[in-house]
Amino acid sequence: MNKKVSLGVMISLIAVACAITFVLTMTVSLNMYNSMVAGIQERETINAKIKEIDTFVRSSSIYKPNENTLITGIANGYISGTSDKYAKYYTADEYYKLQQLQSGVIIGTGIETVVNGDYLEVTNVYEGSSAEVEEITKGCTITAIGGKSILEIGAEQAQAQLDGEEGTKLSVTYSTPDGVEKTVTLVRQSIKLTSVKGTLIDGYAYIKIYTFNETTDDRFIQLIDEYEAQSVLGYVFDVRDVSDGITEPVKAMLNRVLPKAQIAIQVDANGKDTSFIETDGNQSLSKPVTVLTNGNTACLAEIFAIGLRDFAKASVVGSSTAGKSQLQTTQSFKDGSAVSISTANIVPVESDDFENVGIKPDYTVDITAQQAEQIKFADKKSDVQLQKALEIVATE
Repeated sequence: MNKKVSLGVMISLIAVACAITFVLTMTVSLNMYNSMVAGIQERETINAKIKEIDTFVRSSSIYKPNENTLITGIANGYISGTSDKYAKYYTADEYYKLQQLQSGVIIGTGIETVVNGDYLEVTNVYEGSSAEVEEITKGCTITAIGGKSILEIGAEQAQAQLDGEEGTKLSVTYSTPDGVEKTVTLVRQSIKLTSVKGTLIDGYAYIKIYTFNETTDDRFIQLIDEYEAQSVLGYVFDVRDVSDGITEPVKAMLNRVLPKAQIAIQVDANGKDTSFIETDGNQSLSKPVTVLTNGNTACLAEIFAIGLRDFAKASVVGSSTAGKSQLQTTQSFKDGSAVSISTANIVPVESDDFENVGIKPDYTVDITAQQAEQIKFADKKSDVQLQKALEIVATE
């Protein structure tokens, strides 16, 4: 039996619905407004504080502020105030160098350094560089550039001079770890970085990954194809000391070696989760696998290791990893500078979240810092972690 609704009742229902909609809309709008006002007030407070300090310094200080240093300091101060331990501000020069590293090709003398007291300590020398040819090695100390002492130039300015226009030359004076001083002429050149390298050890493929840059996945897949054609007995993947890189190569590499699976998701600042790495299963490995890790294995390298353990039954060998599951996004600015901030958490689908915890190896083999310094590529005799990885992969 159909019941008729009177016009008055219908109007009343419409009025109630409109009222509810209005209340909900106003509530959401007020929340958004309050959030915006709070943000505006916070920004005004920050700007007012900087203006007060700037006015006082410029009117009273006997020192004139260095504008570039001032801008860098303000940017770094803001980043430190975010409580994001992975956030970083890059000057234009720093961001340019980061982009070079991510591309897989750099221009310079081939030396990486850190400031150590009043001088520069060499922390890395790239293969094929002018510095390698002149026998500069990790642990050497640069004391002068262009005939001027690092003390005179300033450590940070001296670091910048190691890079420069391709084809230009630079005089560098350095001391070896045993105290021998040498002066050499280095040539700034285009250097293709070695991001991954492989070899065969007793019938097993050993693949060392140095970083995840734009060239890593192509070379990695090429090595896998070559070793599969040779019917190797198994694989040892080494991601020790891999703590940086870009995401896309990791996705392509796991896609080559794993069956169809969802490896990890990413959860953004609003709690929304989306797929981070999925594999299509078109190609995968059937051979036994081990993965080498240490305390410097971080973020994408940890995901690489977790993916292999969860979906290729790989054993992890070595030391516990760094425990960095937060993903950073980099935003560049008009002046060439950039900021990198954490924008998502990477959560493995099968394993637990590893932020601040790391990945515990299936077979722990801890070594001293001195032993780690002495490890060379595919050094089966002295690398006890590699020895263990080969032992395990041979039994699986």
